[in-house]
Amino acid sequence: MEKRAITHGICSTFTVIILTAVLGFTAIPAAAAASGTDIAEKYPGMPHMSYEEYPEVDGSLACVPLMEALIRAVTGCDEAMAEESLIRFSNTNPSYHRLQEGDADLILSYEASEETKSSLNGLADLELAPVGKDALVFLVNAANPVDNLTKDQIHDIYTGSIRNWKEVGGEDLPIKAFQRREASGSQTLMRLLLMGDEEIHEKQMAVIEGMEGLVDALVEYDNSANALGYSVFYYASSMYHQDSLKFLAVDGTAPDNDTIRSGAYELTNPFYCVTGRKSSENALLLRDWLISEEGQSFVEECGYVAAG
Repeated sequence: MEKRAITHGICSTFTVIILTAVLGFTAIPAAAAASGTDIAEKYPGMPHMSYEEYPEVDGSLACVPLMEALIRAVTGCDEAMAEESLIRFSNTNPSYHRLQEGDADLILSYEASEETKSSLNGLADLELAPVGKDALVFLVNAANPVDNLTKDQIHDIYTGSIRNWKEVGGEDLPIKAFQRREASGSQTLMRLLLMGDEEIHEKQMAVIEGMEGLVDALVEYDNSANALGYSVFYYASSMYHQDSLKFLAVDGTAPDNDTIRSGAYELTNPFYCVTGRKSSENALLLRDWLISEEGQSFVEECGYVAAG
């Protein structure tokens, strides 16, 4: 594949929309902002290669800051070039397909949906190496008096058994519960960690296309004290934080890097560096470094919780 033979004209409308959103709110991790000399001294084992030699990387929206930090550190490129390298960005489940087809060398991605796993023969041709941990988190308007829900209560809200905030210690208001589309990464975590194959009740739901769309919907909903939604912690806390929203504790534990790292906040799951049989040698070098002790320190410096 010709890694740098890319123009804005060949990417899909979906990709342009996603990247416009990403590049508009993604903060530069400290690891990416450091000088080349500082990076070389701090991470002497980091592989180095030219921008042209760098693998085609894809993956999940919440991993974009890590992708940008990594290419800047490894190649010495500037912020604009790091952004350009993601012009073919496709998001969680499409990235697994791109990797298997050889259109991407490596992906930094959250869990694939069961539908994606099935279509890719259970990911048999792919190798998943845990790089970090993130959490499924639940968001409400900051004015909502409810600060904590149990896993059972969240389950019952999304199956329709609980429909009013007064049933969980809140005001006498109907719950407007937002969810993501089935093919999204956060919806995959919702099913994996909480809902399984159970039908999510549609009467009080609104299905939102993107993670930024779900957060915006919670902020903008006319009766925002009613609204409930979910995201992944890194995205909602570091990439698209909204002061008008708050994170709910689940079973008495609030999500943060420490509780995700320790497992005290239970709705956690790894995200992965994934390679395939068509992955380049440089992609394998990056994977091996990211899962090393030094690479895990880099992941932490980028603001994530390292897997190891």
